[in-house]
Amino acid sequence: MMTRIFSLVFVLALAGCGGTGFGLFGGDDEPVDLGPAAVAEPEGGLAAGAPSNPASDGQFRGLTVASLGDATRPGLWIETPVVTEEGPGRVIAPDGTVVALTLIPSGGDRGSGSRLSLEAMQALGIPLTDLPTVTVISDV
Repeated sequence: MMTRIFSLVFVLALAGCGGTGFGLFGGDDEPVDLGPAAVAEPEGGLAAGAPSNPASDGQFRGLTVASLGDATRPGLWIETPVVTEEGPGRVIAPDGTVVALTLIPSGGDRGSGSRLSLEAMQALGIPLTDLPTVTVISDV
């Protein structure tokens, strides 16, 4: 148990380092252009229909902890504080699965977490009670 707590504290501390805007402790809000070689393809390949490089031609907006959003609201979307305008984008699950969806600003503070639609959670293969850390890429 202590090892898990130490590991979590260590990861959270590192998440805020560097001022890159994707840590739990803030940073600047400038998008980072990942370029074509920034994201490696996970073992077993990507989700069906996903580009070979899920971040190509997009802007890295941040990492965010996501929970299930309003399950009665249809569609593929994420409400997140890492964007300020609604638009098209992608979310990459911890296992490398990629889903194209609509990015919706939540209005919350950076690090306050995000909400994924029921359809997005299912498409990413994430159990509805999990709190995964997902990567958000803007296609604007």
